[in-house]
Amino acid sequence: MKLLNVAISLFFVKVFLLLPGALYAQTLLSDVILAKGEQKELQVASLKNFSVGNPEVISYKYFPKEGKILLKGKRVGFTDLVLWKKTGKETVSIYVLSKQKFLKTFQLADALKNLNLTIDIKGPIMTASGSLADFSDYLYLQKIKSQFQDQVFFKISLEAKLRNHIVGQIYKKLYANGFSSVSCQLDWLDILCFYEGESNPEFLKQVASFYRISFIKQDSRLRHKNYRLKLKLIQLERLDGREIQMGLDKLQAKVSDIFVKGIRSMIDENAIKLQKTQMELSTLAEPELVVNLNSPQLIEIGSQIPFKNLGVQGATLIAPIDWRFAGLKIKTKITESYGKLLLDYETEFSRPVDQGISGSKEMSSALLEIGVPLKIFQIGFQTTSKDRQGIPFISEIPILKHLFESKMDSKTYKQIYGYVVLEAVE
Repeated sequence: MKLLNVAISLFFVKVFLLLPGALYAQTLLSDVILAKGEQKELQVASLKNFSVGNPEVISYKYFPKEGKILLKGKRVGFTDLVLWKKTGKETVSIYVLSKQKFLKTFQLADALKNLNLTIDIKGPIMTASGSLADFSDYLYLQKIKSQFQDQVFFKISLEAKLRNHIVGQIYKKLYANGFSSVSCQLDWLDILCFYEGESNPEFLKQVASFYRISFIKQDSRLRHKNYRLKLKLIQLERLDGREIQMGLDKLQAKVSDIFVKGIRSMIDENAIKLQKTQMELSTLAEPELVVNLNSPQLIEIGSQIPFKNLGVQGATLIAPIDWRFAGLKIKTKITESYGKLLLDYETEFSRPVDQGISGSKEMSSALLEIGVPLKIFQIGFQTTSKDRQGIPFISEIPILKHLFESKMDSKTYKQIYGYVVLEAVE
């Protein structure tokens, strides 16, 4: 259904045939628009001579005493009328439109005038110029523009308050839906917004439809950089074997201090508290990697440990050696998510227990900001060690050694913290 319904009845045609001279007096005198079959008088005082370019388009009759020319539209088309006056030469452009086209043109012009716009009509083509301050007028004009873009040139700007309202709403909605890089540009009524990151087609379509704007996806600037990924693996252990109730966040230090000042500074500032709680603080590893987006990384801290795998084959006892990894594996991958950097990571911790390997595995993700440290994981476990001590020489005698040998079991509770910071490589 069209926005502006065109009345076809002869009554409305006759009414609108009377409108151009009254409503659109701002149209240039050198332009005359006629409906087919319409007559119009043209005042030509002091006329010396005249010439019609295409007499197939209009018929004419000159009345020298009255100083006027009577024009009548014969056929849809264009012609010029050259007038030679005492004051000089003048050319009049004459457009003859069908009655329906004529009505549609001036009905459209009337709708645009209601928005306080200036209308300049040249035959079936018109130019609308001015500015808009109201959001509802903006939406109404956008509908007219989509329907009559081949007939009207729009030289219309948005006033600052309206422009800021529309662009502000676009930024607000995109930021709320995970877009971090958005930039909008205005070209008269057209608003073009560039964004980075993974797109949400349905969401963008809804916003574009409501605000009558266009979205263009840009290649991310984040993809064309190298980054340095720094990890700090900090161990906090309690020597009495009791579970640690206090984390590093309770110490007098900031997370950034771990990367800037190092673990030694943290130990010195918290020496009394660590001694009182029978805890020790140390650095396990400080790996650094130069990475780029979408490339996986693997960090292994530990070693392969041999285990005998006893078995029987027929009447033969076999004991092949199995090698198993004990330690910490960290898998990372940095990708882009809605213009931000997303770290996907997986930690696998394993340790020898009796004749096997025990451990745990975790998988998660976190958004990173350049230069801002972040704790990504924490692993807690208890270790038990058994020491046998005896009197020299006697402890070597098969039977007596058990009498003079002492056994000492010690338990230690440990926590391993993983911190990461991402830096851009210039």
